[in-house]
Amino acid sequence: MDLLLAAAKPGPLTTGLSDNSLMILWVGIAVYFAVMLGIGIWSGKQIKNMKDFLVAGRRLPLWMATGTLIATWFGAGSSMGVCATVYSEGIGSVLADPFGASISLVLAGVFIVGMLRKFKCLTVTDIIASRFGGAAGMYASIWMIPVYIGWLAAQFLGMGTILHVITGMAVWKGTLIGSAIILFYTFAGGMWAVTITDIVQVGLIVIGLLIIMPNAVSQAGGFEAIAAQLKPGDLSMGPGEIKCANDVTYYIGSWIIMGLGCMVGQDLIQRSLSSRSAKVAISSSIISGFMYAALGFVPITIGFAARFVLAKHGITAETMGDNLGNQVMPRMAMIILGNIHPVLMTLFLAALVSAIMSSADSSLLAGSSLLVRNVIGALRPKQSSRALLVETRAATVILALIAVYFAFNANSIYALMVNCWASQLVVVFLPVVIAIYVKKASRSSVWATMIVSTAVWVVYTFIASCGSGGSFSEILNSSRFERSLTCGAVYGFAAGVVTFLFAYLGERLTAKIERS
Repeated sequence: MDLLLAAAKPGPLTTGLSDNSLMILWVGIAVYFAVMLGIGIWSGKQIKNMKDFLVAGRRLPLWMATGTLIATWFGAGSSMGVCATVYSEGIGSVLADPFGASISLVLAGVFIVGMLRKFKCLTVTDIIASRFGGAAGMYASIWMIPVYIGWLAAQFLGMGTILHVITGMAVWKGTLIGSAIILFYTFAGGMWAVTITDIVQVGLIVIGLLIIMPNAVSQAGGFEAIAAQLKPGDLSMGPGEIKCANDVTYYIGSWIIMGLGCMVGQDLIQRSLSSRSAKVAISSSIISGFMYAALGFVPITIGFAARFVLAKHGITAETMGDNLGNQVMPRMAMIILGNIHPVLMTLFLAALVSAIMSSADSSLLAGSSLLVRNVIGALRPKQSSRALLVETRAATVILALIAVYFAFNANSIYALMVNCWASQLVVVFLPVVIAIYVKKASRSSVWATMIVSTAVWVVYTFIASCGSGGSFSEILNSSRFERSLTCGAVYGFAAGVVTFLFAYLGERLTAKIERS
């Protein structure tokens, strides 16, 4: 906390506040961070083995399982990212989250999580390993881990932005401080710490959103005033103007990358596997899907209201700059709540911090779980539970450092968040579904599916985006790369479906001929 206060300097959003208001802000956030660290220390004392660290001893009741799922899904992209994207582009640009993500929670509850409970898995790729061999599980896990590094980087970037807003410190300093706090309590307490902090965080999220949305709408002149000034395309959820076939492909990808890919996300599955029973796992996933959809409309509404509220104060997208586009939500908080009471503003900013931390810790734990159990574990299967626990904690440190690097090289929280899910749809979704529902599927058919789908996705993305030029970070943040990645994921997924059908039906036909 001393580092936070020492680095704090009044920034562009805090210069209009009194010294007393600034002190309330700083102290309030510092206390919140201290509570999170305390939970991590306490939870660390409850960890006795690998099962406790990864799935909280499988003891979560319905209310805790539901709360931690909502908190996990509602992160920097869902709050700050969605708000900023709607502010600049309209609702059609946030199809993946919250809409696709909400669908994924419901579908996972209906088709996936209950089945995985029966297999007593600790990770989502355990089912692939058990059906098709440890190498197949390791291959899928290797492609999943970057998903959580990208998601984690998005949350770290969001944390740096929030701390910049609160204290005026450089975004990179805030990113380092926020990532260190998240790493500490995840490292110490594992799934227990993540769950308990999630429950605290989801409460703050709901309170914060209920505080700011009515005031944002009121200052914008009411819902009718907002609707009257929106452009026709702002509320459209269709594909928009179609100029080529890839426009349709990109639109489909906007839905299915998260709508289907997130169904097999380790962060979701980890909470379902931590639930007290299969019934709790199924119910919590379905309930959280509907609740998340409802919460998702709040940052969308704030994003539209921000067009009018910020304009009244002379703030435009140009004045915020490319790197500060994700400050739409924090700026709204400063404008609306700063004139009401600093305590309310502190609560809302704490809610934004909560949203970010609840997703970041989940990503960190998910990535380290896959790395140790399904990658290192496949190479060295006969390790003790204690050794695996030590390795998992070490993995949290390594993945956090990698995520910080990517956070420093990505400007858009929302783009980073959405881009990172493509490999989950392309590589993991089909093998998991096949392992659960196609009992006679062979190892060779699944390997063919994964290899072909991966190859089509990677080759298409490389060819389609290589003409953009620039450095690696510039390519990563380019709209051309995002579009190529999304379209490539759709083509790769389709290629995987076709490959499996040919391989599986061919094997069944061959077997039938041999029997006859």
